[in-house]
Amino acid sequence: MSGTQRQIRHGSGIIENNVQLTEQTFRLTLTIEGTLPTINAGQFVMLRLPNRTDPLLGRPFAIYRVSENGWETVLEVIYLTVGKMTERLAECRSGDPLDFWTPLGNGFSPTKAKHLIMVAGGIGQTPFLMFAEKYCHTDSRCTLLYGTRNIDRAVGVEDFRNLGVDVHLATDDGSAGYHGSVTDLISKVYQPEESTQILCCGPRPMLHSAFRIARQLHLPCEVSLETSMSCGLGICFGCVVQCRCGKDDENVSKTDNKTDHENIDYRRTCLDGPVFDAYRLCW
Repeated sequence: MSGTQRQIRHGSGIIENNVQLTEQTFRLTLTIEGTLPTINAGQFVMLRLPNRTDPLLGRPFAIYRVSENGWETVLEVIYLTVGKMTERLAECRSGDPLDFWTPLGNGFSPTKAKHLIMVAGGIGQTPFLMFAEKYCHTDSRCTLLYGTRNIDRAVGVEDFRNLGVDVHLATDDGSAGYHGSVTDLISKVYQPEESTQILCCGPRPMLHSAFRIARQLHLPCEVSLETSMSCGLGICFGCVVQCRCGKDDENVSKTDNKTDHENIDYRRTCLDGPVFDAYRLCW
């Protein structure tokens, strides 16, 4: 895919609203004149504060939802304030301009699985809403396993439930749902008689844990990495990750130790990801 010519639009949109959902979590709605190239679930947008040099660079955000409204496109992201850029972004108000370039990266692969298990940690539920919108109206069954520190940090749950997604919560403090790791829930919802696909987004230790379970169950698994990026276009090579690039799929599927496979190469998360086949990553 890195050699494929992509349609990417760069421009400026207007913030329609920027609503605080929890102590550190916001939902931003950006109105963009005209249409955007086709956006697939799992792709992302780079946002940059215009006319500022501090911070100078943009930041990547998973696209939560996108819709067309007449001659305008409405793009939604949910973000957590974790640094200077997002703290400044949280100060923006309706009517403020915001630079963007999108769609970027590769999203989740099409699937014919009958059960789609989406595993999210922290803010990792954000790339899954569009995926659920596509498959909840088919004969596939969608399950969201969503882990947060506490119930106050669980965002967008009703959006998924309104689509018909079966939502299971896990909290570190036991304030809602299962008290423990969200990956513990995979085996509880998995049914061997159904063809199943696992998709994950969240902190890397959670992704690794989910992959180990998928491997034990012999299930396909894709993960969306939350890697820091500077350009989003594959220019700076600042977001590379190690991947297995050999053709020996049998050996790849049996190990997550990078020293056990000789064909190791680097892939740019912004261009070749952020969604990767978990069996190809060097954990």
